[in-house]
Amino acid sequence: MRMSLRHIAGVLGLTESIGADGLSITGVGIDSRDIRPGDLFFCLPGERSDGHQHAAQAVDNGAVAVMATRDVPELNGRVPVLMLREGMTAQAALGEVASAWREEFTGRVVGVTGSAGKTTVKEMVARVCSRGGTTCRNRLNWNNQIGLPLSLLSCSGEEDFWIMEAGISRPGDMDDLGAILRPDLAVLLNVGPAHLAELGGVPGVAAAKARLAAYLSPEGRALVNRDCPDLWRESEAVTDRIHGFSTRDPDAEFWCGDPFRIDSDRMGLELRLQGRGLSLSWPTERTPVAQNVLATAAAATLLGIDPAAIQEGLSVDLALPGRFNVERRGDWFLVDDTYNANPLSMRLALSRARALTEGHRLVCVLGDMLELGASAKAEHHDLGRTLAGVCSEVYYHGAHGADVRAGLAAEQASTRFTECESPQHFLEAWRKSALAGKSIDEADRGESGGVILFKGSRAGKMETYLEALRTEPSA
Repeated sequence: MRMSLRHIAGVLGLTESIGADGLSITGVGIDSRDIRPGDLFFCLPGERSDGHQHAAQAVDNGAVAVMATRDVPELNGRVPVLMLREGMTAQAALGEVASAWREEFTGRVVGVTGSAGKTTVKEMVARVCSRGGTTCRNRLNWNNQIGLPLSLLSCSGEEDFWIMEAGISRPGDMDDLGAILRPDLAVLLNVGPAHLAELGGVPGVAAAKARLAAYLSPEGRALVNRDCPDLWRESEAVTDRIHGFSTRDPDAEFWCGDPFRIDSDRMGLELRLQGRGLSLSWPTERTPVAQNVLATAAAATLLGIDPAAIQEGLSVDLALPGRFNVERRGDWFLVDDTYNANPLSMRLALSRARALTEGHRLVCVLGDMLELGASAKAEHHDLGRTLAGVCSEVYYHGAHGADVRAGLAAEQASTRFTECESPQHFLEAWRKSALAGKSIDEADRGESGGVILFKGSRAGKMETYLEALRTEPSA
């Protein structure tokens, strides 16, 4: 970014002289340790620390101005201080500055939201768009009322595309983010039971997500999943500039079928983009979610990206930490999908993992799905019923183990179920039931190989269970 401090003051309605004519701001920061020369430091309050306490360190590290809500006497006039007017929070000010920076951008802005896969799709869209121009995107999941403004303000403004995801957990969150982002293309990927404690049932989630389409730029359009009726209905309620994609309806504007096996090592996918066909393929263990591929290809088409560039961009492997990364260990696939979990993302992960098994067994090492409110018990019971049809063994860590077990029992499943208190407990149970003392590398697929899926909400730290198995010493 590059904005004058005087312009920033005007955006925030600060009329007092700041004594810094001509001072240019080239970045913003909220962590004094990450400040770079030319930055404006925002003094944000935090759970463990107040930014005002670190303003002096920020200046030491190169901040040329400070945004504050109270006096910072230790600065002693070293740099200009923008004192926010009463009633305005530092977070709100950050959003206002980001909104002003968005207003100056002449390229195209893409906003991505959904209950499952939005970070992956954001990365995929950015990768494809990079074949047609320069891009800027938010880092991983910097997608809330702090992360999104920081992401926009990290862009130079000279790019052709800004690709940003928007994540919400409460009513009104999307209004805050949409007002800042004002996308030229809003991608509404899907909805499922996520953040139910605040948003209510799936219809409430759909209504909240669809608010992004209410903040389209004057020529903006929305790309919406037709396979989510609630999301489609709520999107139509806020805009008529809407395009649909579907993995179920062959008559949709953008459509793809199910992945299919090309040979023992590769999977394929056929897409139809506004009547034009596109064929893609990947190594079996790297085959992405069809819905994510279709949404990305549809978005790129609407942005005018050349079909050859779309094919090239989607054919390159995309590996994001904790998001269905597949590792071969002997004749096993270890699947790291530990970043987070909700009912929709759990179903998608199970479907992908099952496709990898090729008739061998699927073992699931799972943790609780959090933030489901009053629906938590029922959703975990439903998870158990789903597991009954796909998993030969389930290792479970979390408070809802009994609910998952009850779901398995309701289906009269023969699935072996083990509750685990710790990674070590899991490893001990795994050795006894599956590998009989052998390491993961020593087991052969004919005896006990297959796919092991690790997934759960962030608080469960299911990556520690994966690491325990990955580093298991040979017996």
